[in-house]
Amino acid sequence: MRFSCFLFIVILLFPSCYKSRPTSLTVEVRNSAGQIVTGVLVKVRAEPTANLEGQELLIDYEEATNSNGIAFFNLNEVFKSGQTGVAVVLASVQQNNLYGSEVIEIVEEIDNRLDLVIQ
Repeated sequence: MRFSCFLFIVILLFPSCYKSRPTSLTVEVRNSAGQIVTGVLVKVRAEPTANLEGQELLIDYEEATNSNGIAFFNLNEVFKSGQTGVAVVLASVQQNNLYGSEVIEIVEEIDNRLDLVIQ
């Protein structure tokens, strides 16, 4: 009887112990010579696909690269615990007449990384 009570309590508490890790995207921007590019605006937008509920994902972020050529995007608002996959996004950057873009599938609960080269 004691074991049954203990097992019941453990089963009730176990799911509540799970804490999801952050879901993010780090974009590093370099030019064709391999040098970091600072202060450019990186745009991240959802590719035109629908999620399982049939509603468009509202992903539309912009962030300037820092002194290391990196733009960081926190995507925790997009990810829901228990969900498989988060989104497919297009990351793009433009500086003067140079442009770079790439599509990436965001994986939940990790820091997704993308290297963008502008040419």
